[in-house]
Amino acid sequence: MFNAVNDIPIHNLSTIDSINIEFISHTNSYDYKAIHRHNYYEILFFKNGGGYQIIDFKKHPIQHNSCYVVKPRQVHLIRREEEADGLLIQFTEPMIFSDVLKKSLSVLDRLHNEPVIFEHNKVLTDFFIIALEDIKQLSDEKSMFYKQKIAHELCSVLYNIEESLQKNTERKTRVTSDLISNFANLIETNMTRLSVKEYADLLHVSTKKLAQITKKQLGLTPLKYIHKQLLIEIKRDLTFKELSHKEIAYNYNFDSPSNFSLFVKSQTGLSPSELQKNLLENYQ
Repeated sequence: MFNAVNDIPIHNLSTIDSINIEFISHTNSYDYKAIHRHNYYEILFFKNGGGYQIIDFKKHPIQHNSCYVVKPRQVHLIRREEEADGLLIQFTEPMIFSDVLKKSLSVLDRLHNEPVIFEHNKVLTDFFIIALEDIKQLSDEKSMFYKQKIAHELCSVLYNIEESLQKNTERKTRVTSDLISNFANLIETNMTRLSVKEYADLLHVSTKKLAQITKKQLGLTPLKYIHKQLLIEIKRDLTFKELSHKEIAYNYNFDSPSNFSLFVKSQTGLSPSELQKNLLENYQ
């Protein structure tokens, strides 16, 4: 039986400029089978599949010859079968050379949160595992300029992942504008406390301009994007915190528990109690 917790543990790499490469089956320093979050990126390459993982409430079966990405602060757990294995790479944002590079890679963009990079592709899996083994060798040898060399190799891996993502999913790279990134950051800290107009004022644009850019880059209106992020936070509270629905409604500035219920119903087709039951069943 899954028990709610007071907060979801957040794990860090040892230093801000760290990069870590391990077998997926390595002995972990924390319980990866329990819900957790990272303050770093984690990309997993499975040679052998089996089991499943949950990333921000979506269950993904672990397929053979596959690649998945978990972004900072996403809720994650993994329930892999014994034979499931491959390599994973973990790294922090400072390992990425520039904001231009980071924003050109949809694989790292937290605004576009599809975690599946590819599945059932042995050629790509073998290619990336060899690349990770090369990076791990550089790290182990610690020769002159090894950190700089590792950063270059990591960027090359990320560009190749992005290319494979576009070829296999027909997904086009979208450079996220500073305005959209700033909008997302403001939502994280304010959530339901500001109106769309107040967000636009803080960003020094008109509501019309904000709507045009969010529609173009996110495919959503500003309000729908706010609601999307709000729903993720509500799901986290329903699943992982011992809070009443009234407390959750209050925390997110709803006028009343009934308005909170109406919002959840409009977004999911379920009442808060029904949604909570469905979410908890995923973690049994």
